[in-house]
Amino acid sequence: MKRYSHKPEDLTKLFSHSTLAGVQQQFQLIGKLNEELCQILQLTQLTSCQVATIKEGRAIILCSSAAWATRLKMQRVAILDNFRKKILPELAGIDIDVSPVGQTKPLQVQEQPVKPYCATLSDDTRLQLQQAAAQTDGPVQQALQRLLRNMPDNTPR
Repeated sequence: MKRYSHKPEDLTKLFSHSTLAGVQQQFQLIGKLNEELCQILQLTQLTSCQVATIKEGRAIILCSSAAWATRLKMQRVAILDNFRKKILPELAGIDIDVSPVGQTKPLQVQEQPVKPYCATLSDDTRLQLQQAAAQTDGPVQQALQRLLRNMPDNTPR
């Protein structure tokens, strides 16, 4: 039988080189750009325009109307300077486009808290484990007793 010399790798190392990590970094970067755009335009929330993506080193801002696109084009130099100074120094430029209806809606991401997994034992399983613990001794008995103590009853409360 052949032995493997390959050792397990750390998950953070594996995920840091994945495409998911790249998407997550770009999402965070776009969020920062949108926050900065909101401050530049002195708005509380971006409802009429937003940084949609970054392609080939250029930020693409989508606007809901031609009026917003014109306003942003007049402030293009100031927006680009602020983006370069505060967030992305290597940003090559900004493209401002009027988008089809619905593409400039604010992106809402709501993370739901993760509920810890809590397994329960059925009455039959609990009884079988108790019988097995009674029939064994040593470390197996101790492990079964510890398992029974740590598992909550599945009786409704």
